[in-house]
Amino acid sequence: MLKFVVYFVIAAVVVIAAASVWHLMRVAAGNKEEMLRYAGPEKEFTGHFGKALVVYYSLDGHTREIAEKIREKTGADIYEIKTREKFKKTPWFYLTLKKQLKNGEYPELAGELPDPKAYDVVFVGAPVWWYTMATPLFSYLKQTDFGGRIVVPFSTQGSNYGSFFADFVKEAKNAEVDTAAAFNNLPEGYEREVDNKIVSWLNGLSRQ
Repeated sequence: MLKFVVYFVIAAVVVIAAASVWHLMRVAAGNKEEMLRYAGPEKEFTGHFGKALVVYYSLDGHTREIAEKIREKTGADIYEIKTREKFKKTPWFYLTLKKQLKNGEYPELAGELPDPKAYDVVFVGAPVWWYTMATPLFSYLKQTDFGGRIVVPFSTQGSNYGSFFADFVKEAKNAEVDTAAAFNNLPEGYEREVDNKIVSWLNGLSRQ
């Protein structure tokens, strides 16, 4: 009986490992295919958003990179969402997050939040956690009334943004939500393509 259990566990581990490798290969192929659409010469930003603000939360730096690029292109002000208690990547980090999301337990934010009504357009971004918004973004949205302003969400993720944008629309109070953009976390070598993707997205959104 014990031998059977051991064999079963080993087989399960092998199957899970194979599935993980297959998933990573499929994601890499999808990323390569998407980035081919943005290859070539550097695209020029030709848009105008009036007075703009970029609000973002970033844990590992991926969302910060996208937020900074948006700021550079648009000349927007920028604000980083920070939690009073910093997250630590412990072995049980994601299990804790899953429990918090299930129970609606969102972290307390640090610092005074900017007034979105002082801007024409507000970009809001965060990473995807458990196929939805990172918990600090839930906290931010619950404390913010956009006062009818145009709000543009963006996400960063390993491969799947899940219900991030649907949940954003539900939580963003008095927001005129415009076309969102999702950015997969990519290895080095795609900097030009990512930049072109951002510019293409911004030019499509822009208020002339």
